[in-house]
Amino acid sequence: MKYILNISTLIFLISFNLSAQDVPELTDDELRNIEINELLELVKTNKSIFINEDNKRLNSFINKVSERKALLNDAKNKLKNEKERNIKLEDSFEQNEKTLADLEEKLEIKVGVLGELFGVTRQYAGELLAASENSVVFYEFPNRPSILRDIGQEKVHNLNQLENLWISYFDEIVAGSEIKTFKATITSPNGENIAGDITRYGLFSASYDGKFVKPVSSLNSFQLLAKQPEGTFTKTLSKHKSADAYTNVSIDPTRGFLLSLYLDKANWFERIAQGKSIGFVIIFIGFIGLAFSIFKIVRLRDYSNEVLTDAPQNIPSQMESLIKDGTSRESKENIIDEFIINYSGKIEWGNNWVKFFAAVAPLLGLLGTVIGMIETFQAITLFGTGDPKQMAGGISQALVTTMLGLIVAAPLLGMYTYLSEKTESIVQVLEEKASYILSKD
Repeated sequence: MKYILNISTLIFLISFNLSAQDVPELTDDELRNIEINELLELVKTNKSIFINEDNKRLNSFINKVSERKALLNDAKNKLKNEKERNIKLEDSFEQNEKTLADLEEKLEIKVGVLGELFGVTRQYAGELLAASENSVVFYEFPNRPSILRDIGQEKVHNLNQLENLWISYFDEIVAGSEIKTFKATITSPNGENIAGDITRYGLFSASYDGKFVKPVSSLNSFQLLAKQPEGTFTKTLSKHKSADAYTNVSIDPTRGFLLSLYLDKANWFERIAQGKSIGFVIIFIGFIGLAFSIFKIVRLRDYSNEVLTDAPQNIPSQMESLIKDGTSRESKENIIDEFIINYSGKIEWGNNWVKFFAAVAPLLGLLGTVIGMIETFQAITLFGTGDPKQMAGGISQALVTTMLGLIVAAPLLGMYTYLSEKTESIVQVLEEKASYILSKD
């Protein structure tokens, strides 16, 4: 309000100064009286305006209070009606509960023997549902799980549901008797999806491109096994894929259980790895012994040719050349014996090394066995006997190293026996040649 008065005064003074040239000059007191009168009139005018505005706001507030009272009364009436409706609904709920109990009792009486039928129906629907979720035929019957799930949840089944259960089992029987190829999605071990042909062998196994696959209903696809069975199992799949007639094929009658167990079976490389460092040392010794044995066999063949051939530079000729004319028989025998001893030593060299390799291999296997048993006992001490996996590592090392030692020792021992007999036969032939040379005199 004060601000408005000051503005009005300023405007009045400006207008007054602009027109002062036409008005006679006034004194200061006269000017002051004029300003006060103008301000007084302005205040009276503004007061009436503000009073009117205040009256309008007051009337509007009074009117709104009446509206709020009306809304409040309406809400109270609605609340009262809802309470009455709630009481009626509670009474109706209790009456419906009694009616439902009576109807269930009547239903049990009317159902009678059919109650057992419905129970058996739910049981078989649940069993087929559990088998279908991981079955190789899930891709061909995508609606079967929902149908069986509804049957398993219903207390009373209608004729349509009973027919659907019968049809589902009949489809299962038919699928178990056929070999079928169909298009499906295959997930590779690296997560890549591939569209290809799946060959299903009854209800037991499925393959893709000569490899086993397993069904994954949650992904709506088949998963290619990261590790395929060895030997004839995958070979039969490849033969069946390219065959034009009846051929044998490997299947899993347990619908994947035996296949999973077989995939957990360690191959030869994994078995060797279980032997750890001692196992690799045994294999290294085996390779060295085998290579040395082959070298000795080749050398003995050369020695045999030197003894048995009739060439001028053969061993018997060398012995005969050592004997000079006029040498006594005793001297001749000594010369020939010395020659045979020296040559026999050259022939027999290396045989004991093969014997050494054959003997040290099982000893290292025994060492690995002892170390593996020590690790097993340590695992038992730390973790007890409740978890067999804690002991499996030590037992595997114990058995694998023993096996490797025996595998290496057996052929090396055979090699040593062959080399010894071959050496003896060469020496015997050489002695016969020496006897012949001496008999000529």
